Amino acid sequence: MSEKIEIFDISYDGAGVGKVGEKICFVPKTLPGEVVQAKIVSDGKTFCVGECDKILKASPARIEAKCPYFSICGGCDFQHCTYEQEQIYKKQILEKELKKVGFCGEIDFVAAEQRFFYRNKIKFEVEKGKLGYFKHKSHDFFEVKTCPICDEKLLSALPFVEEFLAENKFKSLINVYLRNVGGEIFVCFLFDKNTKIDMKKIKKTTIFERFLTFFAFGEILESDKTKVVTVSSHVAENDVTCPETPQSPEEIRQIDIRAFSQVNDEIAQKLYAEVLRNVAGKNVVNAYSGQGLLTRQIAERARFVFGIELQKSAHEKAEETCAKCLNVKNICGRVENELQKIAEKIDLIVLDPARAGCQKTVLKETIARKTPEIAYISCNFATLVRDLKVLSDFYEIEKVKIFDMFPCTANMETYVVLKRKI
Repeated sequence: MSEKIEIFDISYDGAGVGKVGEKICFVPKTLPGEVVQAKIVSDGKTFCVGECDKILKASPARIEAKCPYFSICGGCDFQHCTYEQEQIYKKQILEKELKKVGFCGEIDFVAAEQRFFYRNKIKFEVEKGKLGYFKHKSHDFFEVKTCPICDEKLLSALPFVEEFLAENKFKSLINVYLRNVGGEIFVCFLFDKNTKIDMKKIKKTTIFERFLTFFAFGEILESDKTKVVTVSSHVAENDVTCPETPQSPEEIRQIDIRAFSQVNDEIAQKLYAEVLRNVAGKNVVNAYSGQGLLTRQIAERARFVFGIELQKSAHEKAEETCAKCLNVKNICGRVENELQKIAEKIDLIVLDPARAGCQKTVLKETIARKTPEIAYISCNFATLVRDLKVLSDFYEIEKVKIFDMFPCTANMETYVVLKRKI
């Protein structure tokens, strides 16, 4: 069934919003002000989802997408509009969400200098030896040869990865991860946890001469349960491109490929600089602290820092990262358990959880401690708003900034500063 739909709004996930009769209809890859012909692909009780067949009236903000796969890929949401318009949409989306917790103040926006070729890490799906992504909101595989939001140095590695896969024809390969660390390329092949590989039978290609290469065995890469084997430790003696990353080939070799890291070096630096403006002379908890990069920087200005991280491999890396800092204590454990064990008075808690947000026990402990200030960093505004509702009786939102960590997508990194009311 095909419908003529007038798009009048943008949804939280970047889809155009229109109506079919009295029912709300979401049409991805369309913009407010457009009139489109769309096929209804999902029809629910309260809303339906359309697939745009034709633009009958285009928005002035519409441009041609840079990516040849944009119409089918589930990665990007805003390549079909100007970057200026994308920023407006993101502010509007967050404004609507924060009104749910009574915030109607100003939202600052820190734009990216690079809208494209910014991602320093990328995960490829693998099917029949081919690299690709999944189509929009599905697990339908399609092969890709390029990705305009991916770091160009990573893209240059693709032919070598493809050559390696063609030579070896692995049967239980799940994903291939590429990561740029200080100008060096990490390539990690994730296999099913039960896979047995005879390294003597591996047909080696130029991939081992060019990149630091790993084989990983597990369900997901970002887990202590996943076993990682270094296959090639080649690291060139070249200039480091990002000051947030280690400064020598030896330090680069010690990076844990499983540990979380920000995908956009430029925006990560600006975000961390914002956090550091507010830590001087304070006792700080850096919750969900990862490999300790932010903890180390906070330590340079704060009185004392507690870094709390559950993932053991990331905690161990944090210990190395902060080894020379005498005012840091890194703790391996769940934030909700470890926070209540800290006896010292805490002036500021930095919360930087995964997309799932904070556990309620973390928020309740923060409230119970009467912590004067919270800096909440979120990559998922839905769980951010959920958590702010818990905190709202005791804390007032003082500042909100969007750091555009993920240009071309509906995702955004949000920085919120909260001050204790009572």
